[in-house]
Amino acid sequence: MSEENDLEQEITRLTNRLREQKPAVYDHMTENPVTLPDKNSSDFIEALRKYKENLENLLNQ
Repeated sequence: MSEENDLEQEITRLTNRLREQKPAVYDHMTENPVTLPDKNSSDFIEALRKYKENLENLLNQ
């Protein structure tokens, strides 16, 4: 698997945990979506990493 696929799967898992464990935070996320760079952009993987880190931080608060 590629790093992109790994990150996308982890982001999905974390997002599902947030929806289940912190519904108010999840609702806020859906009201204020994050815009990622184009998949062909050199910044795309780094943006996925940062987004994953932000999700982890939200779960740990």
